[in-house]
Amino acid sequence: MNLSSEPSGRAGRPSSAAHLALVAATALATLALARPARACSVCGCGDPLLTSSDPAALSGQLRLQLDSEYLSMRAGSEDEPGAHDVLTQWTHRFNVAYRPMERMTLSATVPVVQKTLRSDASGELRTLSDAAGLGDVEVSARFAAWRAVAIGAARVQELAFSGGAALPTGDNGVRRDGARIDEHGQPGTGAWGPFAGVHFRFEQHDFTTFASLSGRVRTRNARGYTYGAAALWSVHGQFFVRRRLVVDLGVDGRAAAADRDDAGAVPHTGGTVLSLAPGVYVNAAGKAWLFLRGQVPLLQRLRGDQDVRPSLNAGLQLQLR
Repeated sequence: MNLSSEPSGRAGRPSSAAHLALVAATALATLALARPARACSVCGCGDPLLTSSDPAALSGQLRLQLDSEYLSMRAGSEDEPGAHDVLTQWTHRFNVAYRPMERMTLSATVPVVQKTLRSDASGELRTLSDAAGLGDVEVSARFAAWRAVAIGAARVQELAFSGGAALPTGDNGVRRDGARIDEHGQPGTGAWGPFAGVHFRFEQHDFTTFASLSGRVRTRNARGYTYGAAALWSVHGQFFVRRRLVVDLGVDGRAAAADRDDAGAVPHTGGTVLSLAPGVYVNAAGKAWLFLRGQVPLLQRLRGDQDVRPSLNAGLQLQLR
């Protein structure tokens, strides 16, 4: 949901509450137990604003969020045939979302990134790099061009347009033993990453569904590397199982072109991945909500040798006013 006015009726109890809770539990169990699935080497599936402007069960004018995300992926090594580069990444984000008017939401996200890149040759792991620091700050805006509210039916429909950019604030020149580490081990991309998209939301009583489609491009960084342009999409449904409990089940996707460097298309990058995206939100106290989200790759059509495990994202949302 966006930071926008919500219809009344949240206090009701859906008759299928137990069933929905079971669906959520099953989805999260799938997330925890899923086997590795093939996917893009640097993957960001779904709505670019999902993390920064989805307050789940919150409405208001100003909201803060702290969250942490863990992911692990691997791709065929360009330097050592038969070996794989294995990346594990922690991202800790601080986000602020502000609604200066009824139809507009502004947001900014400041990430701190820790990346460890290892070489896996016949099961033997060797650390190639371990870098941490400020990532690429992201700023964005979403404007509802059309909005329809039916108070009697407790229904809201909204069509919004979004835009923003990732800024080249993260360090893209980290070195180890005198040599620059691999591009995918750097805390920042060293490039601008503008995006634009369209978002539709339908809400009635205890149910909300939204769908979005966005496109993101990347500029060439100072080292001559360009991350592939990507189409990103999300379709989600959220259910208020209880007044203080929301379950979210959706599908996030990404279709990306191959990365490019001075030699042309980079092997083992780019392609399409579709992920199951379950989530749970719990009202811990007052206007503070805890959440747990994840992505489980289900379908993929990718370039080269790539593999990614499910990702997890957990955090706290606090509405200030």
